[in-house]
Amino acid sequence: MAFKKQNTGFLVVISFVVFSVVDSLVFLLANVLFPQNVVLGNLWINKTWAIIHSVGTLALVNILAIPFVRVYENYKNKMLGVNEWMGVYFVINFVTVWVMGRLAKQLGFGISSWVVAAFLAVALDVFQGVAMMLVEKLRKKYPSIS
Repeated sequence: MAFKKQNTGFLVVISFVVFSVVDSLVFLLANVLFPQNVVLGNLWINKTWAIIHSVGTLALVNILAIPFVRVYENYKNKMLGVNEWMGVYFVINFVTVWVMGRLAKQLGFGISSWVVAAFLAVALDVFQGVAMMLVEKLRKKYPSIS
């Protein structure tokens, strides 16, 4: 009996790396453009570790949300479209960024208000959406990674 060699977990790793890179670029850009509203680092955590902690947290939450959305899709017996996925990830990003902002002392990531969390969530949503569409094209082109 021959088994088809397939690496089913590799897409999760690719997705985590893509989310991490996109999130770090958005956070860095927001910090450079709006340093009074998006703060990276504190007395105990430098900027580099603040990015690693906050981006790792956000990417992990984003990855862990996918199976729950798939369960919801199966429950409703309907696949979510691109706009619905963007809506789901806006909510996930908003809540996660706001909670991370409340944990500024531990993560080294701070925001000035919930409005900043909303703007960051929109920016993250757009850039993550584009990046994940590219990952999906890559998955279709190379089915062995899915």
